[in-house]
Order: sequence, then C-alpha cells, then structure tokens
Amino acid sequence: IAVSYYLSDFVTNSSLLTGIKFAEAGYVSGLVFLIYIMGFLFIFSLLHDTINRETESRTIRFLVTKTSRSSIIVGKLLGIFSYWFICLLASFSMIAFFSHEFYIKTFGSLFVMLAYIVSLCVLLSCLIPKRSMSMFIGLLISMAIPTFGLWSLFSEKLWLKIIKYMTPYHYMLEGGTWGWLVVLLFAAIMVGVSILSLHRRDL
Repeated sequence: IAVSYYLSDFVTNSSLLTGIKFAEAGYVSGLVFLIYIMGFLFIFSLLHDTINRETESRTIRFLVTKTSRSSIIVGKLLGIFSYWFICLLASFSMIAFFSHEFYIKTFGSLFVMLAYIVSLCVLLSCLIPKRSMSMFIGLLISMAIPTFGLWSLFSEKLWLKIIKYMTPYHYMLEGGTWGWLVVLLFAAIMVGVSILSLHRRDL
C-alpha cells in the first residue's frame, strides 16, 4: 500500500509538472515489481509452514476428526487468498485514487501470479514435514524462480528454455491474452497434488 501510494503520488506530481499523462505502467510498476520479483520471498517467508506447522505440532489431528483433509487445504487457501485479495484491492484502490481509473486487467494478472506462488508454497508445506527445512528450501526457491524465470526470457541457452516453460513469467509476460490460464492451471495442479499428499500422509 505504501509503495502504491508514494509511486502514484510521484507519477501524479510529475505529470502535473511535465503536462504528460502517464500510462497505466507508470502507476502500477512498483506493485508489479514487488509481486513479480519479491512476491515469492514475501509469501514463502510468511506461509512456508502453513500445513507442516499443523502436522509437526499434531494439531491437525483435531481438524481431521471434524472435516476432510481436502477441506483443510481448501480452507487454508481461501484464507490466504482472501488476505492477498484485500492487500491487492487496497493497493489498487490507492492507485485508482490518483489515476482516476481502476486497472482491473493488471489487478487480475497480479492476483493470478499470487495464486501461483501461494499454491506452490502450500504444496511445499505439504511435501516437506519439517518447518525448518521448508523455510530453507522456500528461501532458495523464492530466489531461484524469479532469477532463472526472468533470465530465461532473454537467454537462448537450452536449459534455460526448459526452465522458461516451467515458471509463470513466460506465460504472464509473453503468453498473450490467455497466458494467465496456464498459470492458473499450474496452480490448480499444485493444489491437487497438495490434497493428494495430505491424504497419503499418516497424521
């Protein structure tokens, strides 16, 4: 919210001084940078133990007696998605205050990106039983995916071309009108694997 406020204020004041009407990119660039580059680090730092905290402390046993394991995963995801939806909505509302326009397309694309990151984070928490290990691996992933994902967009190396199609950046930045659907598909697959992993685990 702070980044959205100060960047939008700067863009608005600059446009008043120069007389140039800034495009959408001018207002949302700071938020796009935060989520595309730092989003993995933010989310993995906060949510790396979403599931394994429950399994490691055995508190998940109280949940599985009352509801299904699928409901636990879906409930966790809905709670997390609600939090990030509110954060994004507040940020874009701040931007809309300055730009007098709500950029719904960019809002949607950033939320899709967040859905991918959150789904990957929950999957990691389901597959790795130890919180300390999920934090360590999560930090590595949060640095590796943005680095190699963005690097692969500008490189002709074969191994980077393979990585290019495994990360969301190619689909979000070069995938055209429907690239975001591929990213959502990846997120749905990761959620499905998370549910299967929890079902197979002895709690």
